Amino acid sequence: MRNPRTDWTREERERATCLLEEGCSYRETAEILTVEFGHIRSRDSVRKQVRTGKVSPNLAHYEILKKDKRTSKLPVDSFDLQQNYGVIDSTFSDRKAPTLEDLFKKFDINKDDWNVLTFKVNQWDVSAKEEIDGKVVWNTHTNYQAKAVLVKKKPTECEFPTVQGASTKPVKLKVKPVIRNNKVDIVVPDSQIGFKRNLDTNELEPLHDNKALAIVTQAIKDIKPDRVVMLGDMLDLPDWSTHFLVSPEFSFTTQASINFLASWLEEIRPHCKELIYIEGNHEKRMVVSIIKNTMQAYGIKPANQPKSAPVLSIPFLLGLDKLDVQYIGNYPAGEFYINNNLVCIHGHKVGAKSGQSVTKLLEDARISTITGHIHRLEMAHKTIWTQGKPKIYQAVTLGTISRIDGIVPSGSARHNWQQGFGVVEYDDENFQIDTIGIYNGRAIYRGNIYESKGEQNEIFI
Repeated sequence: MRNPRTDWTREERERATCLLEEGCSYRETAEILTVEFGHIRSRDSVRKQVRTGKVSPNLAHYEILKKDKRTSKLPVDSFDLQQNYGVIDSTFSDRKAPTLEDLFKKFDINKDDWNVLTFKVNQWDVSAKEEIDGKVVWNTHTNYQAKAVLVKKKPTECEFPTVQGASTKPVKLKVKPVIRNNKVDIVVPDSQIGFKRNLDTNELEPLHDNKALAIVTQAIKDIKPDRVVMLGDMLDLPDWSTHFLVSPEFSFTTQASINFLASWLEEIRPHCKELIYIEGNHEKRMVVSIIKNTMQAYGIKPANQPKSAPVLSIPFLLGLDKLDVQYIGNYPAGEFYINNNLVCIHGHKVGAKSGQSVTKLLEDARISTITGHIHRLEMAHKTIWTQGKPKIYQAVTLGTISRIDGIVPSGSARHNWQQGFGVVEYDDENFQIDTIGIYNGRAIYRGNIYESKGEQNEIFI
């Protein structure tokens, strides 16, 4: 983590605006900014940005966020029981603060069955107009919110779902020498591999597009690139999100996602000399969730294997070591240089309209960049003159190979997304980027047609 700083970047302010409009609190916004940009931000610093007008969320959203507790609806009384743990949350309007005994009595809970982990009471004053003896006067009373976290004294046996590493085998390369003037890399953007569970049938529906995956697979096997570079968000991991409400339909889908991606990597890995996997913000979800919720599990490795990846990590679960896949973590700083003048990143800058994201990338460009993250096909160029000589920079976004029909969890039901991938021909200094759009289950590159005849939710790889 970088040292605290007082100056905010424009990208931070734009991101803060989006987060606030999505309903995040000041504290949640500060936590997300700290993770994504690496500068320590606090709730108060976010509030100051809003108060001074430097961050200006949509008024309709902002009014909700700034609403005072005194005018908010009281929380709904609840007793949430999960396995051997229970959480009681209730409100009181008595003249004195409630006790733990009051809380147990309200919910008819036998205190002899539970140990109390935490007990906390919040209070706030509420003023309202009341009519007394024919006169309207202001009357003030105190509301209380009591919350307790409990654990059973005699725990019952629970079957916890586990996430296990995928079963992979050491890779056997099938790449035969290809005679060509330059090197060739295939760059693959966000696949968002994941599933949504039908709670009635227990069937899993994919978030990724198997037709698009099949097309990319065909291209890799046909072109036999020197490298395949994956731009991150290959996994969606919706059930690991710590910032957004997770729908039950996405719970306990991680294992299926891990297994599917590992199988696909096994399918394509023999057909390229190297495979690079850059961490995206969705892979980062697992790291952030562990740090926030189960710090004791962070960084644990198998016994007597100090060079192994942590057990609960993307590289370990996918078996990337056996597959000889280079994993580049540390999102958003992770990057891979194709040559001296072209770098691949996952990315975090997003423009609201088509073409704006690559424009943002070029504002302070010092190198040409290929990025994922935004799920749109965009390309822009910029010429900078230095000592009378022009230097041309490119910024390219390659779209996505996820489904674009609205099933992938996001802030919108109808996305301005496009499917595609990239082919880069290069030497040490020069390069040519071809963006390959996937339209209606078909892609065309240098006279070759790549297509899948199956349905979007069927597996064709």
